[in-house]
Amino acid sequence: MTTVQFYFLFPSLFMLHELEEIVWMPSFVKKISIQYPNNRILPYYTPFAFNAIVLEQFLILMTSLYLSYQFNNYSIYATIIIAYIYHVLGHLIQTIVIRKYVPGLLTGILTSLFSLCNLKNEFPIILYGYSLFTLLVIILNLVLSFVVLHKMSRRP
Repeated sequence: MTTVQFYFLFPSLFMLHELEEIVWMPSFVKKISIQYPNNRILPYYTPFAFNAIVLEQFLILMTSLYLSYQFNNYSIYATIIIAYIYHVLGHLIQTIVIRKYVPGLLTGILTSLFSLCNLKNEFPIILYGYSLFTLLVIILNLVLSFVVLHKMSRRP
């Protein structure tokens, strides 16, 4: 498989991971809410908000793939894939800290390993650093999206 073919396959891998989260996150949040009743983050989660954010991130991913293809420059797209791999490490850390399986870990590990094998070190090491910035942007987008959707859902 060429690197470009992998790039076009990656949105499917991303959605496979997201589908695991979509299916299992509601019951996970219920269980974790009991374990951590004073958690300030969990009230922002609703299945609708989560699904809307997944859609928004998928559209951003597809837009970046389209632009990368149009300009024949996949550097930013590669940082998104690497940031995805970093985010899976977050799932692993969460699983260890709360001692419960966090939805998305299994598909995240499998898709990350596949992604690592297909990146083939074709990019300079600096992109792995830039992908930390990409991950920060993704996290900020998630937080902002949850806050905005939470405020929208509380309007009378």
